[in-house]
Amino acid sequence: MKLVERAAIIATNSAQTTVGAKTFTEQYILADLIRAKLEDSGITARKKQGMGTSILFDALANSSVDVYVDYSGTIWSNVMKRTDMVSREEMLDQITIFLKNEYDITCLGSLGFENTYALAMRRDRAKQLGIKTINQLAHVADEMKVGGDYEFFGRPEWTTMCETYDIAFQKRVSLDSTLMYEAVRDGQVDVISAFSTDGRIAAYDLVVLQDPKHAFPPYDAVILVSPEASRNKTLIEALLPLIGSINADEMRNANKAVDLDSQTPRSAAKLLHSGHKE
Repeated sequence: MKLVERAAIIATNSAQTTVGAKTFTEQYILADLIRAKLEDSGITARKKQGMGTSILFDALANSSVDVYVDYSGTIWSNVMKRTDMVSREEMLDQITIFLKNEYDITCLGSLGFENTYALAMRRDRAKQLGIKTINQLAHVADEMKVGGDYEFFGRPEWTTMCETYDIAFQKRVSLDSTLMYEAVRDGQVDVISAFSTDGRIAAYDLVVLQDPKHAFPPYDAVILVSPEASRNKTLIEALLPLIGSINADEMRNANKAVDLDSQTPRSAAKLLHSGHKE
């Protein structure tokens, strides 16, 4: 290897890589997991967390953030402005092509699990009302309060869900994503926009309502890499082993470890990391 090439590689790997994260537990854990994988390969990395969806995507597009995990349905709805439904595989293919062509962003692939939006209720309340599906919820929603994270009610999925099921709630309540599960458990709201891999769904005995009309698109967790970082072969090679390596149960348990068992995101990430070393 020529000295110039060696120097370029050293400079690339020694520059600090920024791993982005949104504003909820799963994102913090995955950011720590990615940082650990990068540091195993000699890449210095730091986390930049608590960022909104659009801000984080823009930061990735201009390479001020190098890598983060997003969700296929978010890219499909928010970035591509698509409202049609296609298969999971076709969606991932189209997203990968679109991001590369329009933003020079690399989509490495899915981590292996989906964290979709879903409506959830207390199990006893749903059973009392005979509600198993969003169709059935629509008949009584005008007497209910619905809680969602700060972004949910402004997202296209909310509008699509309301239109698909012709559903209107008595009141909408915006909540921190870490508080909305307690809110429905304690009866402050009747329904929430849950995340399907959240460990509190089982822990609080909530039931996820079926979505028979498929108003919510797939939300496969995908690794996105910025235009600049995409040219770092060491970074790409460090992250590729994560593709397909985490299932929904593993992610749900990691989320539970932080949200209910008082572990840190870093310690939860270590559990995922130790289980997927190549």
